[in-house]
Amino acid sequence: MVQADLGAVAAIEREALSSWSARSLAEELQVSQANQGVAESAEKEILGWYACREVWSEAELLKITVKKANRERGVGRFLLGHLFLELQKRKITCLFLEVRSGNRTAIRFYEKNGFLQVGIRPGYYTDPPDSALILKKNLS
Repeated sequence: MVQADLGAVAAIEREALSSWSARSLAEELQVSQANQGVAESAEKEILGWYACREVWSEAELLKITVKKANRERGVGRFLLGHLFLELQKRKITCLFLEVRSGNRTAIRFYEKNGFLQVGIRPGYYTDPPDSALILKKNLS
């Protein structure tokens, strides 16, 4: 993801639960241990994006969002696959993420992509209130 992508990514975020603001997106580009990526159509339209942070040999997926009209069409799987390859190149051994316990669609998606639940954070989310499931995927 680059500065020029921020408008399209911000529009995708406005469709998402727990959305990031345009300011948060711009700030994320300045983080040195951050890794962001976008998926584009053949026409160069941004269909989805992710943000990840790396710490030593581990990483955390902070956000992955696909444009509403393009969900369940392989965009999320493409983004994760790209991220897995990037992290493996950097010798990252595992990837963690948090997901709302009530978000069954996202949980199934992550499970299909090799993530396993390793913990829970009760009451982690607000608006609406929900617990966070902690998922992990080994990359080595």
